[in-house]
Amino acid sequence: RHMDPPLTSVRQPIEEMGRTMTRMLLDRIAGERGEAAAVLPNRLVVRESS
Repeated sequence: RHMDPPLTSVRQPIEEMGRTMTRMLLDRIAGERGEAAAVLPNRLVVRESS
């Protein structure tokens, strides 16, 4: 919204990312192996720059 033309970007679920990473960290601290990575949904926001 601040650029001309508006730039295409990727929208990411910031709050869900924080919750997921916190859970993964706490699992590791507790000695659980758990997941090595997390794949979260994201969305491409196509604007005039593409």
